[in-house]
Amino acid sequence: MKLRIKGDSIRMRLTQTEVNTFGESGVIEDRVRFSPEQSLVYRLEREEQGALRAEFHGNTLTVFVPDVIAGQWVGTQQVGFRGEVPIDSYDGDVLRILVEKDFHCLIPRPDEDESDHYANPLAKSE
Repeated sequence: MKLRIKGDSIRMRLTQTEVNTFGESGVIEDRVRFSPEQSLVYRLEREEQGALRAEFHGNTLTVFVPDVIAGQWVGTQQVGFRGEVPIDSYDGDVLRILVEKDFHCLIPRPDEDESDHYANPLAKSE
């Protein structure tokens, strides 16, 4: 699973295996290790009800996905889903969340294994 953070936005991209694991178990996570004692854990977790939201506790960032959104995304060709979560009701700031299936790049990257990525719909078939 890839994680991209920029300002008040979070983007997660999952391979086919990760989407399948998330669909079966309701959770998928990965981590960035900074040292043997320090890491940032990021996870996608399914929950029965509620709205798309994110929490950060300790060293763990969790994006919670309602069942209805998760089921539709995992079980269809839908590429992704997004939402905005209020940060501060006073000034209207929001956290933008985007979760997507990870596609093959149109320009090959020799340093990245894309064997488990989804076929890119923009790729020209030969």
